Amino acid sequence: MHSVIPTEYQDLITKPIVAGLATTMADGTPQVTPVWFSYGEGLFYVNAATGRLKDKNIRRAPYVALMIVDPTNAYRYLAVRGPVIDISDADVGRTHINELSFRYFGRPVYRSDDPNEVRARYTIRPDHISTMG
Repeated sequence: MHSVIPTEYQDLITKPIVAGLATTMADGTPQVTPVWFSYGEGLFYVNAATGRLKDKNIRRAPYVALMIVDPTNAYRYLAVRGPVIDISDADVGRTHINELSFRYFGRPVYRSDDPNEVRARYTIRPDHISTMG
């Protein structure tokens, strides 16, 4: 069973806010990256090119934290911790990054510097949610 987002923090998941995604490096130290995200049916979704550091970290240690900070009040945030319960195939990953491109920039197709880039969508089950502000 996963945690529920309080009503007064729903705006943080509906706005296109860049979140901080924390993963764990091979040596056990934390690594944080800014990410686009989406939310639906009680789950969070993030995206990355396969082979990158966060992809490698998630595949090795599939438990992450996601922090979404209100851009108008840095002391108001939603913090999520939970397992990555699914890593998509390339087709789902590409569809998702296009959806995120539209959500964040109004562009229906995500453009990358690497035309051969393979994308993956990571599904995060929010087992623990905390809020502030």
